[in-house]
Amino acid sequence: MKNTILYFLLFFSLNLFGQKFIVVDKDTYDLVESVSFTIYKDNKVVYQDVTKNNKATIIPEDLQYDKIKFTKTHYRTYTLETQNLNEAVYLSKEHIQLDDLVISTKKEGSIIFGESNRIINSQSKFITSEIDSGIIFKNHHSNLDISQTIFYVDKVKFKTAYKIHFFEVEESLPSGNLQTLHFIKKIYSTDTLYLNPKQKNRIEIEHKEDILFEEGKTLFVCIELLYYLNENHQKFTPTNKDKTKLKFQFSNENNYYAKTYNITKGKESVYLENSNLMVKYDFANFLFKTPSKRILITPAIQLQAKEVKL
Repeated sequence: MKNTILYFLLFFSLNLFGQKFIVVDKDTYDLVESVSFTIYKDNKVVYQDVTKNNKATIIPEDLQYDKIKFTKTHYRTYTLETQNLNEAVYLSKEHIQLDDLVISTKKEGSIIFGESNRIINSQSKFITSEIDSGIIFKNHHSNLDISQTIFYVDKVKFKTAYKIHFFEVEESLPSGNLQTLHFIKKIYSTDTLYLNPKQKNRIEIEHKEDILFEEGKTLFVCIELLYYLNENHQKFTPTNKDKTKLKFQFSNENNYYAKTYNITKGKESVYLENSNLMVKYDFANFLFKTPSKRILITPAIQLQAKEVKL
């Protein structure tokens, strides 16, 4: 309801001050800055400008036109008729660049997957007994063998039994602010692992078994809580403040998937949904701006892999 009211106010302002729009990357929903646009009337140029950064661009109210063209380096030129101009204009990349990939750098013959951004201590989340959130990685290299998983936790209060799961998945095409994750098959699950009291921050898990990460595939990684053990080595359920928490970090990617709770319907989503894409879409379409970096987060998880030798 809140978004509906906000959208109505923005729509009303369009009629009052002239057509307003923002330009968005079709795949990531990031705002595309400094886009050149040319406005035509009967195939003659009547206006040229560059889009505003981090806010909506407004076309002069008294301007008569029937067509508008958008151009930006690394994006396909896009032309549309006046009647098809909406508040959000979507541009498509010409091709995938290295800067668009999640892959970072090779280290001692290994490839590191995942981001290395600042940890957000206030955004730690409980490790749960359900597969309700996690992070995806995309392999744009050759076939790889995952040798290590790295993740970060708050200081552990009680011994925590857990497993790490690896699934091959596919992402749905975005529909509005919704993009969901579909599980293809389980690739691997670790044996029961343990976090011990007083452990904190960086946790490194070496994988001696073969965990194949195929070229061109998308991998979903999550950590599942099994149980807690108290000082007497008995299973129990600690209070929330003493539960083990996975740390999160600032994110530049759309790689965090989680189930969401619909307050209106009073139930949890069936599928895991792309959290950061949802936030970017809502900010772009309702607020005409880029969300604060503090809002875009992802689990602090990395993978280390090596090329498979045939």
